[in-house]
Amino acid sequence: MVRIEKSIVIGAPLDKVYAFAIEPRNLPRYFEYVQEVKPITEKTVGEGARLGLKIKFLGRVTDVEWEGTEHIEHVGWTFTGIFMGRKAVKRWRFAPVDDSTRFTFSLEYQPRPLIGQIMYVLVVRPQFGGMCERSLQNLKRLIEAETAAKSS
Repeated sequence: MVRIEKSIVIGAPLDKVYAFAIEPRNLPRYFEYVQEVKPITEKTVGEGARLGLKIKFLGRVTDVEWEGTEHIEHVGWTFTGIFMGRKAVKRWRFAPVDDSTRFTFSLEYQPRPLIGQIMYVLVVRPQFGGMCERSLQNLKRLIEAETAAKSS
């Protein structure tokens, strides 16, 4: 099992970060690899929610599905999907840090033996890890700009 984990502290209260981050319509605004999101179920967040996404990774556009498997409001959301042809688990965690919020994103999956592991080390970890880092920076920028605009 391999794991990619990225975390960022966002200068906004937890309830604001949580509400913005989990809203499916916002995903393409900050996750740079997510191009489109379409709810499959009426429920769009949490356990049992299913979302269809169009993602772009390694120059290839693919349709994927995420299904919520665990949800604790204002704490975290876990969902499964397919990544690199393998079942993957993604976790989003939210934690207060003074007047700010730490948002942590992780992805776990089991690469195929040998070739998949080589791909992970040489391509997936640096490429996907960089995309996740930039995506979290996008989230921080969007939320902090919105917070600053409302307090002006």
